[in-house]
Order: sequence, then C-alpha cells, then structure tokens
Amino acid sequence: MPASVLLAAAEKASGLQLVWEFLSTGGFVMGLLVLCSMAAITAMILAWLHLREKIILPPAVVSQLRSVPNYASKGDIRPLQEFLQRDGSMMARLGSMAVSGSYTSKQECIDACTSKAREEIHYLERGIPLLEVMVSVAPLLGLLGTTAALVGMFTAFGAGGEGGPDTAAVAAEIGVALRCTIAGLFVAVPSVLAHTYFTRRIDAIAVKVEGILQETIHQFFAHFEVKHVGEKANL
Repeated sequence: MPASVLLAAAEKASGLQLVWEFLSTGGFVMGLLVLCSMAAITAMILAWLHLREKIILPPAVVSQLRSVPNYASKGDIRPLQEFLQRDGSMMARLGSMAVSGSYTSKQECIDACTSKAREEIHYLERGIPLLEVMVSVAPLLGLLGTTAALVGMFTAFGAGGEGGPDTAAVAAEIGVALRCTIAGLFVAVPSVLAHTYFTRRIDAIAVKVEGILQETIHQFFAHFEVKHVGEKANL
C-alpha cells in the first residue's frame, strides 16, 4: 500500500480520535449538544428540501396563471382549471381557487385566497421553529456544561490539601468548560444563519405568491363574468 494512503488513513484516524476525545470529555451536557446538532441539521435539510422554489412555484404553473387573457380569448377557462387540479403544487392549489368561479366578487375571491395562502405559508414554516429553539437552547446547554466544569475545578482546588491544588484536575475541568462553551456556540451559530436564511426565503416566496395571485384574480375577473356561486365562469 502506498505511503500516502497510509498517511491519509492515519491522519483520518487521528482526527476522529480527537473529535471523540473532544465530545467524550463534556459529559452528559455534550451528549445533549450532540442531539441538538443532529436536530438542527435535520431541520435544515428538511427546510431546504421543501422550500425549493421550483416545487412551490413551478414555472409551468406560473406561466399558465399569467395566460388567463389567452384562455379568455378562446372563451373557455376549463383547460386551465383542469391543469391546475392535476399539478397539485402550492401555487396550483391557490391558483385553482383564484380561477374557480366560486366567488361572486373579486374582493371575496381575494379574501379567500389570502386566507388559504396564509395556511400554505404556515405549512412551509414547519421545522424552522426548531432552529429558533436551537439558537436559544444550545448556548444555554454550553453554559450549563461550563458551570458544571467550574464547580469541578473549584472542587479540585479544595481537594489538594497541604500539597496544593491538583493542577492536572484543574486543567482538565477548565478544558471541559471551554469545550462545552465551544460546542454550544458551534450548534447555535449555524442555527442562527440557517433560521435567518430560511425565514427570508419564506418571506420572498410569500411576496411572489401574493403578486401572482393578485395578478391572476385581476385578470380573471376582468375577462370572465361570474354569474353566481358554484357556477362556472363564462365570458
């Protein structure tokens, strides 16, 4: 086996050993911080997966919703309604309400779609509150570990007797305190960044959804006349 491969394997093993030593010396508090980090990573992955714009606002759906005047020129909105029902994305569900012809006035349609859009946006926020919790909990756990280590440090000072404090025990407790502080910040800082990013992303999506819905409703009521509730829209 080449020497470079052996050297890389040795460095990898050494790195894993250092990580294990770092985590194992923190006690139960470090275990809680590891669980927090796993929860935060899971929340980040799930948020990234379901906040992809092409899933929420498929270009084909947006294009079709902006083509209401074309359907009006043909005198039939049903192909658009059927397309939206088949798609099933969030924008398609909201757009289907906007062009359903089930509302007697434009304002009634706007109010219903706005209420439904709030529900959809709230559903998109799932998992993100967990990141907010990690931002608060992780530093507190780190502080808890630090405090516990300081207690051990002062205990080591008092246990030295006439020979003085056990410097090795004191140094070990100081190391534990610093490790817990570092671990708490290591979980909290990425959680802050991720929470801010995903919150802003949801805000941007909400603005786009609102704009597309307003445009769709305006075009629909400008080109189609809704006779009464439950009846299909006609020219």
